[in-house]
Amino acid sequence: MRTFRLVEDPDPVHWNAAGALRPAPFPYDRIEYLDALGANWLSLEHEELILPFAVGRSRWGFRQAYCPLGAQRLGPLGSAAEDAAALREGLDALPGYLRLRLSMSRPADWPEDRSWHWRRGGLERWHAAPNYELGLGSSYEQLYAGFSSQTRKNLRAARENQLWEYSNPEELWNYFVQNQGAKYRIPRGYERAMKAAMYHLLHQGRGAVWAAIGPGNQWLAGMFVAFSGERAVLLFSAVTPEGRERQSMTWLINEFLTMAVGRWSVFDFEGSSAPGLARFYEGFGARNVPYLRWERWNVPWPSR
Repeated sequence: MRTFRLVEDPDPVHWNAAGALRPAPFPYDRIEYLDALGANWLSLEHEELILPFAVGRSRWGFRQAYCPLGAQRLGPLGSAAEDAAALREGLDALPGYLRLRLSMSRPADWPEDRSWHWRRGGLERWHAAPNYELGLGSSYEQLYAGFSSQTRKNLRAARENQLWEYSNPEELWNYFVQNQGAKYRIPRGYERAMKAAMYHLLHQGRGAVWAAIGPGNQWLAGMFVAFSGERAVLLFSAVTPEGRERQSMTWLINEFLTMAVGRWSVFDFEGSSAPGLARFYEGFGARNVPYLRWERWNVPWPSR
């Protein structure tokens, strides 16, 4: 049985070294990125495993541990990060806040999804959430061979009057609100978290914004890509109705892929439960590499 200690002021050197043990680290494995999100960070630590989490008050006022927006697969870190038994011990050792709600990488031997059930004085559940990754291989030709027929058709329709240029987080966010804001519910704090993450990565040289521009300097689509070791992550994107008609996002991602081969080994589309986005990602040959969403409600001691 591992003994964990609760660390209220995590050591950046130790944390970043543990994150570097991943074959393809994530941007949010670095504590400097997490600090940019503005959350209060704690961690449970053992010499083989670090389980990071944010802590704060819910909208109803109770104390909770959570995974903030902009850090979808936060931890676990360390040499035992892929050990389901070690992760289980870490989760059992978390502080007894009323609510615990974490998202993290899923060890290959983690148990199948399970609905609410009683465990050690509280209710707990978990499920695998979709996340799409594309191995970049050794050549663009190899990548293109894995595109679906629909993606190839969309690319052929998108080749005219497109221009690739750098954009900025403010512009990207504004186009997202104007064009996707009514379709997707924007959670409280999402704007601040996304902008903070993007500007931090830009200043660190670990991210960039690109846009597809049409005739008359018309903005059609844009995306922010974060860089972390062998991994490039599609952190945020937006597309206008005109860009959707012109298949601009397909064109933009394809342009990025022609540049990404040989620089990174994984292009991470990040997750989405929307079937249409899943099909879009799969059209480039991406495969689902699910991550873990885990939640627990602790019963207050007087009620047990």
